[in-house]
Amino acid sequence: TGEDHLKDLASQVRIYKTAFSAWERLHQNSFKGMTGYQNILQSLRESQDSVQDLNVAIQRYDDFRSYMSVFSSKLFPGTKVFGDHLTLHASFKNAGTGIVLTFNEEQTYMVLTSIQSLRKLGCVLPVEVMYYELPGVVTRDMSTMVDDAGWELRGWALKPWAMLMSSFQEVIFMDADVLFFTNPEALFEDPQYLETGALFFKDRNLDRENKRNWLKKVLALPISDKVKHNRLWTKESGHMQDSGVVMIDKWKHFVPLLLTARLNGIDRDGNKETGKKGVYEMVYGDKETFWLSWEMAGVLDYAFHNGSTGILGKLKQEDEFKLDDSDTDDVNWSKGNHQPQEQRFEHARAQNYTSCSPQLLHLDTEDRLLWLNGWIARSKFSETEDLSIDSFEIFMKEPPRKDLSNKKKIWQLKQDNVCCLTADSYTEITEKDKQTLEMIISFAQEYDWEP
Repeated sequence: TGEDHLKDLASQVRIYKTAFSAWERLHQNSFKGMTGYQNILQSLRESQDSVQDLNVAIQRYDDFRSYMSVFSSKLFPGTKVFGDHLTLHASFKNAGTGIVLTFNEEQTYMVLTSIQSLRKLGCVLPVEVMYYELPGVVTRDMSTMVDDAGWELRGWALKPWAMLMSSFQEVIFMDADVLFFTNPEALFEDPQYLETGALFFKDRNLDRENKRNWLKKVLALPISDKVKHNRLWTKESGHMQDSGVVMIDKWKHFVPLLLTARLNGIDRDGNKETGKKGVYEMVYGDKETFWLSWEMAGVLDYAFHNGSTGILGKLKQEDEFKLDDSDTDDVNWSKGNHQPQEQRFEHARAQNYTSCSPQLLHLDTEDRLLWLNGWIARSKFSETEDLSIDSFEIFMKEPPRKDLSNKKKIWQLKQDNVCCLTADSYTEITEKDKQTLEMIISFAQEYDWEP
């Protein structure tokens, strides 16, 4: 169990990836992308010179078909309700792009706010949500799609399964408490995504943790350069990925995503009675299972977004600085090209600044606000009337790398999921950013919600 099980699983997945690729090519080459058992038999009948040759060919085909059926059902048992993987994978081809969200009943107001704000930002991507009747949005019952015998489909584990079972080829997954400042459709043109087909985002660079030996036990040699730059390897932190937003081309990355779903399925939980060690006992929830699955499957086509992470909020001693609050005209939300509102004021000094907030901020490669994780309330116990634009005045970036010789922490964890970031500079948010936040807050205040 534990590390040994994951290493053995990685070996099996690599074998399966090779076998599945060959199996799929056999059908695609014969039938121009069409799949089907009867089609293969017809092709064999037409290509063999004798009945004996035909019998041998059919027997070999049947043997390999049986092998693939047993192998796939044992390796990825949660997907068997959808039949064979050829059919599931083929359903992704040319299936377009879209957004997928999961949420529980208490997060309904978050999803409603998120979808309305996306539309206001000009996003016209179709959206699939797991549960709840939303106008213009497809809702799907995952209990009919996933075989969770021996485990329970719930919580964080919903994410990879929702992506896998969505109808799109290219997916942007969003947590319920994620909010974008710009149209997320532009991410499909991101150079890192276009190159790899899998774009991940970084988490806060929290407390130091050495997971190098653990990675050596789990991953096959040689260790990739990407892992050697991963925080779990460099000893910077046990937190590398923020899975609040995940982008995947499912046609290109079918097998790694299958593995991510499995790690959040049958392998997720431990069992003290049997001595089983679950994945969630080895890493923090679902978030590290994405890049880890790619590495375990031997697929290095993935990237962590080059934009910085940080915090959105107010300075801890906000009365020390006067921030600009000049009036401006309304914003063209979908185009985002209102130049006077893009002016930024950055402040720096040797003495550090501190800001505390539950929001984890993600910036684009030009240090503009991209999206945040953690909703817009001051804490998870806030009520609708507590939402205020006054809670957001500045943003701060965390350093790109942690100085391991400096014992001082970059982040301090507080109650109610509040984190405090200390850095040597901060930047005032623009008027456009403020108006985007006001738009989001106005949508949020339309709903009755109880945190």
